[in-house]
Amino acid sequence: MRRREFHPPHVYKDNACYFLTASVAGHQRLLDTEVKRTLLRDILKQAIQDYSIRLVAWVILADHYHLLLTTGVAAPLWKFVKRLHGESAVRLNKLDDKPGRKVWYQYWDRFPRNERDFWTYFNYIHINPIKHGYVPISDGSVAVEGERLKIAPGHVPDVHQCLGQYPHSSYNYYLRTYGEEFLTDAWMRYPTLDHLEHDGF
Repeated sequence: MRRREFHPPHVYKDNACYFLTASVAGHQRLLDTEVKRTLLRDILKQAIQDYSIRLVAWVILADHYHLLLTTGVAAPLWKFVKRLHGESAVRLNKLDDKPGRKVWYQYWDRFPRNERDFWTYFNYIHINPIKHGYVPISDGSVAVEGERLKIAPGHVPDVHQCLGQYPHSSYNYYLRTYGEEFLTDAWMRYPTLDHLEHDGF
C-alpha cells in the first residue's frame, strides 16, 4: 500500500507577510542554467504585478526558490503560486522538450511573527547562494559550523562582493540601493537561525 504524504494546509491572511519556499519535484536541478533562472525570474516579476504582491526579497537556485513577500488580500496568494508554477512549468518543459513533465513538487509558507523573524528570513534568503555553493568563498571569510554559516566580521565586505556576483537574487538591489553598511547591519543583528539552516534547503 502506498504511503500518503501529509502536508499541513496553507493558512492565508489579508495584508500578511510570508516566507515562501518551493521545491522542484524530486529536487532535480531543472533550473540549472542562467536562461532558466532568468525565465523564472521574469515570470515572477510579471506575476507579482498582476496579483498586487510586494516582493521584499528573493533567490532562485537550481532546485528551489525562496521569497519574502507581502500581500494585500489573502485569495491571490495561492493563485499567484499557481500562476508562477503553471507558467514556468510549461515554459521550462518547452525549453527541455519534455511536455507534461512535473516540475514543481510543493511549496511551504511561514509567517514572520516579528521584526526578528522578518530580518532573519531576509538574511537567510540572501545567504543561500553561499550556503549551496553557487558563490564559492575559500578565503576563510565564511565558516560552516554544523550547518550554520558564520561570517568573520572583518570579511563582511568580501561576502558582499561575492553575493553581489550572483544575479538571481534581490541582494544586488539592496547592495546597490542601500549599500554594504545596511546589509552588514542586518546580518549582524539578525543572523540566520539553526532551524533554518537545517530545513533541507
